Parts: sequence; C-alpha cells; structure tokens
Amino acid sequence: MFFSRLKKEKKILVFDIGSSSVGASLLSKKEDEIPAFLSFSHLRLPLLENPDFNHIERHAKKAIKEISENLIKSNGKKLPDVIYLVLSVPWYFSNTKHVKIDRRDTFRVTEDLVDKIMEDELELFSRKGKEKLDDPEGIEILEQEKMKFIVNGYPIVNPYGKDTNKLELFIYLSAARKSFVRNIDDILKHFFWRAQIKFISEPFSLFRVLSEMVNPKDGYLVVDVGGEVTEIYLIRDGVLEDTKSFIWGANLVIRRVASSLNMGLGDALSFFSARSGGDMKHATDEKLSSAALGVCSEWQSFLAKSLSELGSVQPLPQTLVILGGVAGSDILKQCLDSPEFASFTILGKPFDVVNFNPENFSEKILTSGVDRKDSKMTLPLLLALSAVKYGEQK
Repeated sequence: MFFSRLKKEKKILVFDIGSSSVGASLLSKKEDEIPAFLSFSHLRLPLLENPDFNHIERHAKKAIKEISENLIKSNGKKLPDVIYLVLSVPWYFSNTKHVKIDRRDTFRVTEDLVDKIMEDELELFSRKGKEKLDDPEGIEILEQEKMKFIVNGYPIVNPYGKDTNKLELFIYLSAARKSFVRNIDDILKHFFWRAQIKFISEPFSLFRVLSEMVNPKDGYLVVDVGGEVTEIYLIRDGVLEDTKSFIWGANLVIRRVASSLNMGLGDALSFFSARSGGDMKHATDEKLSSAALGVCSEWQSFLAKSLSELGSVQPLPQTLVILGGVAGSDILKQCLDSPEFASFTILGKPFDVVNFNPENFSEKILTSGVDRKDSKMTLPLLLALSAVKYGEQK
C-alpha cells in the first residue's frame, strides 16, 4: 500500500503595528496550495485627545502581548513558524537612494564595487536614522535592498561582470529604534520561542506585493490612512521611489466629530463605525458628514503638500491605491476628488482611485470567515500575501 506524502504545513503570524492599532493575522501555507487565512485579531490603542509617542508605544507593546496571549490560548496547536512584523509610521524611518557612477574610463561592475556602495550609503543613512529616531540604544536596520540596476542607460537584473561607463543603483534603506525592536522581539520570543521573527517596514512590504497586482506603465501611488498618520508611497519604474507622511489620520475625524456634536470620544467612534457600516439614521448621518467636512479640507491641504513634494521633479502617476481602516469611508473618498490634486498627475486629471476588497484576492488566499466586501480587511490581506512570499527571505 502506498501512502501519499503529507504536505508540509507552515504557520505564519503577521503583525501590523500602526499608529493607533495592532492587528495580527494567522495564516496556514501548505506546499503547492494557496495560503489560508485562519484568524484575525485587532486591538485599537486608547483614543485620547492629545496622544504622545510614549503613550502610543506603551499601549502598542501591551496590545502585542495581549494578542499573543490570546493566540496561545485559542491556537495552542497552531503556533507560528514565522512571524512577519510590519512597522508603519512612527515606528520606522526609511530612505530611497539613487546612486550614480559616471566615469570617463570603462569599469567592470563587481560585487565588491556594489558592496562598497551599499556600505557607504548605509553609513550615511545610519547617521540620519540616529538623529531621526533619537534612541540612546541606537537603531536597528530593517532593510537594505537593491531595487534596480541601470547599466549604460538600460535596466538589468544582474549587472555583475558587465563593463560600463555609467552605473545607476536604487537602494531602499529602513530602520527602527533598537529599544523598540528588542522589546517586541523579547515579547514574541516569550510566547513563540521557536518562531523565526522578521521585522519589515510597511512601504517595502506593500511595494513588493502591490507591484504584482497594480502595474500601470506610469507607476502608482499608495495612500494609507492610519489612525494618527497618513503615509504616501510613490512607486515608479519598478522602484519604491519615495515616501512621505503627515500626522493626520482617521482619529482626527473622530475627535472633530466628538467636539462638533458635544459627545465623548468613545461615542463618536461608535457613531463613525456605524456610519461606515451603513447602520446610521439619515439625520445623524448628515450631522456626521457636516462635522467631518472641515476635516476633509484640512486633510486635503496636508496631502497636497506631500504630493507637491513627491511630484517636484516630474508629474505623478495617475493611479492611486487607498488603504487603511477608512478606505471604505465615503468621506475620505470624496476628499480625494479635489480638483487641486489633478494638477499633480501625469494626465492633469483627478486620480484613478483603486480600492481593493477581500474578494479581489480570492485566487491568492483563502478568506473563509472574512467579510468579502469589507475594505478594512484589504491591508491585512495584502500584508499576509507579502508575508507568505517574502517572510523567510534574509
């Protein structure tokens, strides 16, 4: 009698640490099968009138510990082999470097030459990172990725051994505060001692997976609206070209609604959630829309400033992917329709806004138990797909 070989199953735990919440997705991946989404946990950090960084960090660590404890209790036999921990602003600092070498005499591209370029750029980046992240313990390098080579004006996957006068190299570098990384690492090792742990910045995680799904010739933008921060990523010609962020997120809408309607933050959050879910009465819905109108204008001005900086050299791509817990909010979608934004795009028209839903990933990941219309689950699914493909890469 012949017995079929049991397919090796791998459990992957994806943490998404944002500016106002911590999410965790548990996945299962078997050989030659698409991954399965087993469970999703999400904890909001306390919503305060005037949050500060220390407050956010303290509660983020607490949320990671709580989620880990609950996963142990409910999935004792399904502990992760790999933990893919994605950091959003304010947890990381990143920079894309475009290095150019232009010599009169022909030279050969070697691994030693590229390694020396990487070493020099990493040293410069580390200095900036230490100033930006301001941690007495220093910084932890998350990524140092060679995204693209151009030899004699032509993109090339493997430049080594080529003779040239001109070499261009695009490098993505990211770092986090060393104390924060060590604390999170200690928490996770306490609960999941045998798991391989990988820290990664959200821009690079999304860049790799979205570039396989969104591929317009002129590139695309990603706007991820977190609770306290909005992040913008520019992807063009196969390169994560630049990132911007500003301290303005969905929580500001809730704070303004609470102030306008004279209610507590908790009540305003409940009201806004009901509105997004379509459970709001018409009269109350009008009040919320009116209260959020000024916030929309403010968000547009901050976004316009970031877009202006990103498009200072050449016009921006026409395609814009919107992500985050408010991706399904009509309020925010209307904010993106501002005629002012058309002046930044390559066609001089408003952005073509792409808003994924879980059903868009049905051929890539099994999503039983996930609301297939809930756009708030788009980001967790994208990060899950990234983790499955890249979670074990060095």
